[in-house]
Amino acid sequence: MVTKGLLVHLGCEVTTVSSNEECLRVVSHEHRVVFMDVCTPGVENYQIALRIHEKFTKRHQRPLLVALTGNTDKSTKEKCMSFGLDGVLLKPVSLDNMRNVLSDLLEHRVLYEAM
Repeated sequence: MVTKGLLVHLGCEVTTVSSNEECLRVVSHEHRVVFMDVCTPGVENYQIALRIHEKFTKRHQRPLLVALTGNTDKSTKEKCMSFGLDGVLLKPVSLDNMRNVLSDLLEHRVLYEAM
């Protein structure tokens, strides 16, 4: 919910979901960025990234997929990249950091923070 608050403060329209299935139902070309917590115990969030890729036939039609994680392990970044995520954002996230992340993402369509 902290991420949602930061995004709202920056003037973004935010849709939140409570499950991977709900995410697949609601995600559309109107969404520009999807932030996903990839370290939720018992939930395979990497697989949802693959399913979102399948839902959109062209890369420019799908939203950017960004992992949110507190895990600084290099293997987390590598796993995100292998599943086609466009970025990795380390928690905790500050307002300035979120502003910079969104700017970089929307300009370059990719972001991988140093881990």
